[in-house]
Amino acid sequence: MTVRTMTRDEAIAGRANYPDLVFMLGLSLMILFLPLSEALKNVGYAVALTGWIVKRVVARDCSIRMTSFGCVLCLYLAASLLSAALAVDQREGLRGVWDVLRPLSLFVMMVNDVQTLPKIRLCLLLFVVSTAIGVAWGLFDNLSGNHVRLEIRSLGYPNHTATYLAMMLALLISLLLLMEWSARVKMLVWTVAGATALALFLTYSRGGWIAFAACLLFLSISLRQWKPIVAVALLVTMILVGLQATGRLWTRQITMLAHLDQDDSALERLRMWRGSILSLKDRPILGIGPRNFKHLDRERYDLPPLDHAHSLFFTVLAERGLLGFLALLAVLASYLYEAIRLRPSREGLNMALRHAAIGSLITLVTAGTVNTTLRGEVAIALCAFMALALAAAKGTPSVGEDRS
Repeated sequence: MTVRTMTRDEAIAGRANYPDLVFMLGLSLMILFLPLSEALKNVGYAVALTGWIVKRVVARDCSIRMTSFGCVLCLYLAASLLSAALAVDQREGLRGVWDVLRPLSLFVMMVNDVQTLPKIRLCLLLFVVSTAIGVAWGLFDNLSGNHVRLEIRSLGYPNHTATYLAMMLALLISLLLLMEWSARVKMLVWTVAGATALALFLTYSRGGWIAFAACLLFLSISLRQWKPIVAVALLVTMILVGLQATGRLWTRQITMLAHLDQDDSALERLRMWRGSILSLKDRPILGIGPRNFKHLDRERYDLPPLDHAHSLFFTVLAERGLLGFLALLAVLASYLYEAIRLRPSREGLNMALRHAAIGSLITLVTAGTVNTTLRGEVAIALCAFMALALAAAKGTPSVGEDRS
């Protein structure tokens, strides 16, 4: 009887399996609680990072795939670090650096070690489940009368919640249109998508609405299908009918919609954008520092008492200067470039992830013109979608076999 001796490479691979399980456990925890709990999300991130590093050390694997998007994101991180070093409040500046470092590190981990079909499917499932739970909680909280505008736990303010929900709708609609699922599975996902659209409506975020409309238009043109627009039109009709049936709640919704046309937020935004540009006279290259917008001279620049410019681009311009602003544009351009490079693939999952990534980018840029969007959960989801799209494209032969 011949006894097969385990080779050195097999032994190393076996030892790396346990850290890989820890990595996937942490990543799963992070995705699941992304819109639900700041504490558990951070715990998941720490566990995933620890498992990933240990796996690399055990496997003695120093090769790291960065891609052009990852490299440009590193430049944006470097610009943020330089700006934070000279910031008025360096502690807040470091928090701004963390806003870039966390999604960057997550992207690197996922694009290198989430490369098999089961892992990709698990991440997608967790995004759908976490969205469903978050939306259910937000709808219950809103319709119970606790908040006039819908918010979801760790997502925070309605504008931030709206941007995240629009990105999740880009993912859900892409999966529904491009994956060959059973009728039962599609019905479940359509239910989540419908509830998410209702939640987006109840945020009363005009930036979120317009961003979702732009994303929907892209999906319809790119896929040459008008089903998404028709489906959303029917869904909006159902929402209006449903709200009317709620009686007193309906009055509250009409009142909220009326107030949208009476507020002075547009004038305040113009003041903040003008003040952001004027602030470059003092700190043109590196700005006042990440998350330091509140330290700008309000009297000199005629700024209202807010801690951001109500715009991704003007906030970055004031906080990180021209260097950070150009780095941000490079990040967005490289993201689009990576997504376009995925176009030759015609596999269902690959196409769905590609469209989800581009739809999320359109959402972020569109909403980012009037809201500060590239922070926290939105940045994490954006980088995760690109990492999953790149991972699926790299494993096209095996991924393409999925038709469940």
